[in-house]
Amino acid sequence: MADRISSLAEILAPMSEETFMRDYFGQKPLHLEGAAEKFQSVMDWPTLTDLVNQSAIWSSKSLALVMDGRRLAPEEYCRRDLSRHGMELMMADMGRVKGWLGKGASMVLNEIDQLTPGLRAAAGALEQALNGKAQGNLYCSWKAHPAFGSHFDTHDVFAIHVAGEKVWNVYQRHFLDPIAHPRFKNLDHAFDEAHKGTLEQQVRLTPGDLLYLPRGYYHDALAESDAAVHIAFGVTYPIGLDLIGPLHARLVEDELFRARLPEGDRDALGRHVDALAERLRELAKEPAVGDQLFRVAQDFRYDRTELSLPDDGGTGSSYRVDLPDIQIATVSGKRCMVRKQQAVPIPAGLEPPIAWVLKSKTFRENDLAKAHPELSEQARQGLLQNLRNMEVISEI
Repeated sequence: MADRISSLAEILAPMSEETFMRDYFGQKPLHLEGAAEKFQSVMDWPTLTDLVNQSAIWSSKSLALVMDGRRLAPEEYCRRDLSRHGMELMMADMGRVKGWLGKGASMVLNEIDQLTPGLRAAAGALEQALNGKAQGNLYCSWKAHPAFGSHFDTHDVFAIHVAGEKVWNVYQRHFLDPIAHPRFKNLDHAFDEAHKGTLEQQVRLTPGDLLYLPRGYYHDALAESDAAVHIAFGVTYPIGLDLIGPLHARLVEDELFRARLPEGDRDALGRHVDALAERLRELAKEPAVGDQLFRVAQDFRYDRTELSLPDDGGTGSSYRVDLPDIQIATVSGKRCMVRKQQAVPIPAGLEPPIAWVLKSKTFRENDLAKAHPELSEQARQGLLQNLRNMEVISEI
């Protein structure tokens, strides 16, 4: 097995990360050719075969079949059965799935980004570099049988091609930054055909190639070989609407927003709305609301913590850094933890372990002990307790 993909730079090679972020990210599509073995650690035929044969994990939600643009109904390839959790679901009947594949149906495996080390590594690399959530779907298609018509996605797409050949048509961008909301998700085929615009480029993907599509670009694809496989990693990012969550909790506490609206007087209602708008502006600028939104933005990724047994047994508690914007700086001749013009002096000898903690997103007590063996257990426990008391870290 090839080494795991561990960074966005490896996914983009030979293009530099700097060039991608400057010229393409969020702006326009990009096709990068790569060596055939480039993405072998992410997926290959033996790995895919092993995954599909874990039949207990595949339901009509996680495994879909599409034939010539029509998504098959669960009754056509599933049987009603109990899942591993004892819930009654439509579980994939692999005998019937095999029959449909023989007819040329495309197979879609949804949300597979946690199922193998290679998939986890690639998804994690995208999340770390782009500060987003990466979710991966696998598409296995057969020659001359299109799976999906022209459509756009509400997330950025990083399509990693791992087997066969597939031709992609990329059309114009209709919506700028669409999101997963009925406003953008419930559009029909007629709308898509009317608004996809002219063909901007046609690219042929072969193993090792990457196609990047910013959200909103119309596209479709057709396999050009007996079997073609790609994994589409969809990446979403924190957006302005994420302010609503922290704000809503604050609005519930505010008397003005709980007050009854004026009735029967349009001018009075207008004045009340003006007062609400001004109050909303004040609340949105409160430090507590800003702190919550900052944490949403900083933690906007899936948990991809991996266990290594038996080494992870008896490793102590695990922690999350809740205030990653803290800086270490010199204030009045003393080394301090600084945040929003507040400074807390660092006791002698503790700057290196504190810097190590602040650099981590999550960490285990045992990791801290290994990284800084100069700390006694008592000193380590005291440091962790003080950081918890300051709400810099929290136990997970």
